[in-house]
Amino acid sequence: MAEPTYRHIQPEIIDGILVLRLTEIQLQGDNLADALREEFLAIAGQTGGRKIVVDFTSVEYVFSTAFRPFLSLRRRIQETGGQMVFCNLAPSVVEVFRIVRLISPDGVSTAPFEVQPNVPAAVAHLNGLVHPLESLG
Repeated sequence: MAEPTYRHIQPEIIDGILVLRLTEIQLQGDNLADALREEFLAIAGQTGGRKIVVDFTSVEYVFSTAFRPFLSLRRRIQETGGQMVFCNLAPSVVEVFRIVRLISPDGVSTAPFEVQPNVPAAVAHLNGLVHPLESLG
């Protein structure tokens, strides 16, 4: 059976953690938000991923419509007792997420999303190998 293909993410399993690499430069518009949500939920359902890293390496800017798919994925993961971590956020992306309080500037508040600097740190964090305060710095 052929592996499913996705237009906006590249999934990979690293040390038992599902890593979703976003492929878009700008996350904007309702159509992209809906497509991302569908892809996120499909891959989470197919893999049973309870621990997920979302890699923003390619993303230069995030518009408010893009929050919906991340919140939907977070809700799905939380229903199964899982965790999700963002990584490789560009400064402009960090600023947008901080302004709307989806990530914490100090890493200790109850913002919905955790952030780590890169994929290895995010994977290690989800595998319990890194202290939770070792984030954006």
